[in-house]
Amino acid sequence: MRTNPPPEPSARKQHLLQAAARVFDAHGYKAATLRQIADEAGILAGSVYHHVESKEALYLEVHRTGYLRMQAAVARVLDGHDDPWMRLELACRAHLAEMLEGDPIARVTGQGLMEPRDGPVHVALGPLRSDYEAMWAGLVEALPLPDGLDRRVLRLNLIGALNWTRTWYRADGALRPVELAAQLVGMMRR
Repeated sequence: MRTNPPPEPSARKQHLLQAAARVFDAHGYKAATLRQIADEAGILAGSVYHHVESKEALYLEVHRTGYLRMQAAVARVLDGHDDPWMRLELACRAHLAEMLEGDPIARVTGQGLMEPRDGPVHVALGPLRSDYEAMWAGLVEALPLPDGLDRRVLRLNLIGALNWTRTWYRADGALRPVELAAQLVGMMRR
């Protein structure tokens, strides 16, 4: 499956999305206000409505942008690689780098990956998440694993481990995403 990167929003909308992501990251969705987002973006509160119809729509747009970027980043690193273990490690690297070292949109998306699946983000963006999970299902399916191993359970645990990294990872720690990915895949190969 080849995923093209999402079209970039206009410079003004991109600026608003980044500002919104910083506010959502700092305060959470419920506590964030459109006034805070407008202030962070350096625009009048009413100007937000030129780009989106509501705070929820802005939150969804931040996540949609982040999900599409994450999927494109993973798909991009897989090109030209045939070894299933290397493909898995590269996918883990890309996922972790985007989530842990990316811009504010990537950080909010990383947080959203750990939210309950019944919230507004997951209902509206379910098809994007399904596409992304299908990419991971294909990666796990290609692995030379023992017969009888439930690949679905492996995939769900792998994605859970990757997403949970956001809660304990420290940028000043000893391991970068590339080393984390190598360790995680290395444990699976043993």
